[in-house]
Amino acid sequence: MKFIHLADLHLGKRVHEISLIRDQEVMLQSIRDLCAKEKPEALLIAGDVFDKAIPSLEAVRLLETFLEDLSRTGLTVFLVAGNHDSGERLAFGSAFFGSHGIHVAGVYEGRVERFVLQDSQGPVTLHLLPFIRLSDVRKFFPDRELESVEAGVAAVLSSIERGPGRHVLVAHQFVTARGMEPLRSDSEILQVGLADEIDASVFAGFDYVALGHLHRRQQVGPGPVHYAGSPLAYSFSEAGQVKGALLVDLPQGGDARVSQLPLAPLHSMRRVRGKIEELIGQGHELEEQGDPARLDYLEVTLTDEGAVTDPMNRLKTVYPNIMRLLFDRGLEEIGEDALIDQDSFQTMDLADLFSRFFLEQAGRPLTESQLAVVQEVAEKTGAIGETDR
Repeated sequence: MKFIHLADLHLGKRVHEISLIRDQEVMLQSIRDLCAKEKPEALLIAGDVFDKAIPSLEAVRLLETFLEDLSRTGLTVFLVAGNHDSGERLAFGSAFFGSHGIHVAGVYEGRVERFVLQDSQGPVTLHLLPFIRLSDVRKFFPDRELESVEAGVAAVLSSIERGPGRHVLVAHQFVTARGMEPLRSDSEILQVGLADEIDASVFAGFDYVALGHLHRRQQVGPGPVHYAGSPLAYSFSEAGQVKGALLVDLPQGGDARVSQLPLAPLHSMRRVRGKIEELIGQGHELEEQGDPARLDYLEVTLTDEGAVTDPMNRLKTVYPNIMRLLFDRGLEEIGEDALIDQDSFQTMDLADLFSRFFLEQAGRPLTESQLAVVQEVAEKTGAIGETDR
């Protein structure tokens, strides 16, 4: 069976207060075109359909049009809620949608919904697991002591009706392989400790696991557990990544064959650095050449040593889609991925974490007086040294 695996659409997302709704319109049209070309039996969307639990009207209409167009083609769609979605809102009208080949799992209500499709090689059973929080599952397993999300997900999976043939799971969770740090992007919420981490071994027995949650396309461990990644770059830590959808061919009795099919963005996302006059000159050259790179979403780091007058407006005369402006005047280099690995996160105190956050957001470190205030607040809340106790 051939299907397309997508995740993390984040419809309605704004990056540095700039709406990406037009970019997302183009992205969804690219997915329609991809489905028309590849003719898959199903489209799997593994959560974070919207960027917010209460999405904008623009975002809702965008999804409505997208699903309506797919329904007209006869393509079957399977969709689960992610941590950014409101499962209840996403599943509104799910019975009606289901009658039109669009199957939505918004909230776990004691069982994992499953559907059986047929191809020339036999049946394929699809299981839809919306984003699981421990509080969602405890009431359904009163006789078990569930102390972690992994234990909760394992309990849920142990109760599913297996069904016939090959088995595919669509899920949206933070999955690792034997504790190995996955590839992450700073558009994702930093995981606190290990509370939400699930080992890929929990999904043993499935022929393919279609994951959402992490924005970089990756396979988790040696098994058939795959993140599709987001179809667009949603942070500058994702600049330069190939974004797209996964085309999965799942034969009877064999391993899934997975390939990434790129989706062309309306605007690329890039980081550039240099002195303002040099960058403006480069922008004029791109304009004269008709190069669309001038219209990319940019994070600009200026390296001028002295004061720069009105830099944003001057740069926008040639680069109209600047999202972020930083300054590097010999201080710690700005612009790298701001994520903190788990070991560092567990040992850093609140003042250190806030200092790192401020550096990333403001493009400069805290002054001595500002740092003193942060340390004083941290001491009053008992946060300093808490991770060492």
